[in-house]
Amino acid sequence: MITQKKIAALKAQGILSQKQDGYFSIRILSRAGNFTSKEIQTLAEIAEKYGRSYLGETTRLAIEIPWIKYDDIESVKSAINAAGLTHGGTGKKVRPLVSCKGTVCLHGLYDTQKLCGECHDRFFGQDLHSKTKLTFVGCPNNCAKANTNDIGFVGQSYVQYDAEHCTNCGKCTRICRTKALTLVDKKLVWNEKLCVNCGKCAQVCDFEAMTEEARGIAVYLGGRMGRSYRFGDRLTDLYAVEEIPELIEKIFETYMILGVDGERISGVIDRLGINAFEEALMERLEA
Repeated sequence: MITQKKIAALKAQGILSQKQDGYFSIRILSRAGNFTSKEIQTLAEIAEKYGRSYLGETTRLAIEIPWIKYDDIESVKSAINAAGLTHGGTGKKVRPLVSCKGTVCLHGLYDTQKLCGECHDRFFGQDLHSKTKLTFVGCPNNCAKANTNDIGFVGQSYVQYDAEHCTNCGKCTRICRTKALTLVDKKLVWNEKLCVNCGKCAQVCDFEAMTEEARGIAVYLGGRMGRSYRFGDRLTDLYAVEEIPELIEKIFETYMILGVDGERISGVIDRLGINAFEEALMERLEA
């Protein structure tokens, strides 16, 4: 008999009971959203032997193999482990870290998969007050919706406009998707309020009128999806790539001090405010 206690123990391992009695889906974790071709082949073989010959993808870029019989679970776990893969990703801890394809994307402002992979190795599975999701996106297109995660990272490029160097050629206006740059009476006008810091104008400017002043990562805290969604609040500063792992460490420390068991980062910020959280975070960063 499959008791609720056994089902709960399996869930903690990323082995989830299906609504079909006696069947389970096993969740295999990626590293920054990537699997090698050999790993995919191995998972396909497992699905053919023990499941129903198909794989499912999760929103956290993991793979689930459904239709695993209870009696086959140990065999499937052994096959997964033999391939050097890991199953899991549930509980009050750091969930699988997600990255967009900013590493290879034309719009990526930093190597998202490299940073995500490094943070995965350091933080995945760390016990916290509640489930905590981290997502890395390479640019303001925000394809992976970083601000709907407990901690979200968005690449930013801050530009500076020098009117003396501008020839009003209009090249930058054609690439600016938010229309922050327009030609008015054949003169370039920059509306900084519409600028999302993608840096495309600086990349195409041939006359150094638009130049990149700073590049870094904006950090959002307290986002979440589900029945009660919330967009994250942005921290004040822009952070360098190399600062992110230590920043995450201090965010977790602050969260554990200010939060209570079962409370997500969004709950702490709703209760205390983003200013109080950031002030406590800065104290830990400066200590």
